[in-house]
Amino acid sequence: MSSDKRNTLLLVLSCLLVLSTHVGNLFLWISLSSAGLMLWRSWLTLRGLQLPSRWLLLPISLALMAGIFWQFRSFFGRETGVAMLAILLSCKMLEMHAKRDLFVILFLGFFLLVTSFFESQSLGRAVHVSFAVFTLLLAQLTFQFHDHLPRLWQRAKLLLVMLSITLPLTVLGFFLFPRIQGPLWGLPNDADVARSGLSDSMSPGNISKLAMSEELVFRVKFLDRTPEKSELYWRAIILNQFDGRRWSQSSNKHNMRVGETRDLVVFGNPLSQEITLEPSNSHFLFGVDSVLNAPQIDATSTAISLDGELFSTNNINNRIRYQVVSYPDYRLDQHASAQLLRQNLRLPANLNPRTLSFAEEIQRQYPSQQAQVNAVLNFFRTENFFYTLEPPLLGRHSVDDFLFNTRSGFCEHYSSAFVVLMRAMGIPARVVTGYQGGTRNTQDNFYEIRQSDAHAWAEIWVADRGWVRVDPTAAVAPERILKNLQATQQNKGFAGLVTSLMKENAWSKELAMHWSALNNAWNQWVLNYNQTQQSKLLDSLGLNGVDWGKALMTIFAVGLIIIAALAIPLLPKSKKLLPHDSLYLRLCATLSKQGLPRAIHEGPSTYLQNLKKQVDQERFLKIQEFILLYTDIRYGKNPDANSQHQAEQRTKIQRMRNLLKLI
Repeated sequence: MSSDKRNTLLLVLSCLLVLSTHVGNLFLWISLSSAGLMLWRSWLTLRGLQLPSRWLLLPISLALMAGIFWQFRSFFGRETGVAMLAILLSCKMLEMHAKRDLFVILFLGFFLLVTSFFESQSLGRAVHVSFAVFTLLLAQLTFQFHDHLPRLWQRAKLLLVMLSITLPLTVLGFFLFPRIQGPLWGLPNDADVARSGLSDSMSPGNISKLAMSEELVFRVKFLDRTPEKSELYWRAIILNQFDGRRWSQSSNKHNMRVGETRDLVVFGNPLSQEITLEPSNSHFLFGVDSVLNAPQIDATSTAISLDGELFSTNNINNRIRYQVVSYPDYRLDQHASAQLLRQNLRLPANLNPRTLSFAEEIQRQYPSQQAQVNAVLNFFRTENFFYTLEPPLLGRHSVDDFLFNTRSGFCEHYSSAFVVLMRAMGIPARVVTGYQGGTRNTQDNFYEIRQSDAHAWAEIWVADRGWVRVDPTAAVAPERILKNLQATQQNKGFAGLVTSLMKENAWSKELAMHWSALNNAWNQWVLNYNQTQQSKLLDSLGLNGVDWGKALMTIFAVGLIIIAALAIPLLPKSKKLLPHDSLYLRLCATLSKQGLPRAIHEGPSTYLQNLKKQVDQERFLKIQEFILLYTDIRYGKNPDANSQHQAEQRTKIQRMRNLLKLI
């Protein structure tokens, strides 16, 4: 295979690696179309065929662009732009005729790699992009050679040396270059793209969809003591309005009313946590229930609602880190107003008649509030209720269907039915959604809370105690609270069996823990390196209050010094002139000063012929003898370098020195 073919295939491979960073983010037909065009280019290269004509490529490009417009209904927007660039890169590979086309492809590739960070900035994505960057640079370096092309491993070695030169300046720039608050990318019409996560309403099926996702929500590091897993309730949203199918928030949920403060009394030992929250495009913040004070977060206002919900006034679109202090033993709203209690007793009219009758029966049988609560929990525990992520559909009387017909459901079904029964018995109650539990990473001792930990539970109001947590799911599936979601699920089919074996295998679990710990370190020390972290670093170096104008000049100056120090040894060393060559150049310089310059193309003999007409006879003879000695040494036969020959050479060079003084 010719070197041109190998070079082109290397470029195709690097472009495929670039496109692979967008697999899963682009629509499937766009990924397949781009890959198909790349494979077409590879086939043409291997067969030595000509590239397609413009009249064939133009309709294909227009058809693909029309498909993008049909898919996105616009040519503007972040996702649309990335899709168009992917198609453009693939089509450009089939229209590469000049060297400038090569650079267009390379620059498109680099830009597409940057856009891959729109969707993820994880360590895995960084490694993937780094490998793609290396192959792109290798392809660019390859096309710089013309006559002699080194082997692939030699080019790779040279590229590694070049990259190592830039590494010190890169590290220095990362730590010292002024940090810009917020991301460096993002278009206005993409700022509010929804992400999977908790919603401000709940109806059967919402949380069960989240439970199928292993997407990370946040990581927690407990700073003093580690609580029991049964204490790990991460409150997010209070839902107290029910229309028969859907639970939602009150309209004034996040209003801290003037003159009213949170009625919270805490007991026992505090629980300090450092939380790293992933971007969610929502305003929810988390801490073990109940958080005492809202955390301090740079460039973000935070607050706690009267019901203990922790939130930010701005949507969380970047990874943030904050610390909170919680008290798992607390009393909330011990002196709740009559209006608040009435609000948490409302039920829709003419719905769920069997549930209301069942509540009346429990009231007649059990006079005390605690006995009524225990009766409902015992009903869930002893009857044939089943915990499943795939419950059957419910009819108009949804709670009736669940309690007396299907008896299969997820935490949202149990919490909803429990709250309806409590309200029907005159006990103020509400639904709370958030997360429960978490998985401890044994490598770095961080707890990882994922979407699969999404949970719903209930709170009832008890006189002199305020709101008390009751988790009806624990009565049906206690393993969901004491272990995790997977403990409640049965393996289904071959895929389920493989997944179960992987999770039970100690080696694979340990490997997953290591990888998660590496991702956490990447998040903590790289992605979360913000203005605050930089200020702390500068303070530790005694650079607080630094003048950034002077700092930038210093950074660039130091960078140039580092690059020069590394590059100078790599410069080709000039050859030391031999004595006869040095003397000849001195002769040329002397005559040039006297108005007799040597043309750059003239050799010694030609130069001598031109001088014959311009100098007197006596001087010419001296110059002639000098040049004849020089040409004899420089171009004459070179026998074995014995002592006699070397002596003759030294004599001739000495004669040239003497003549130069006379000229």
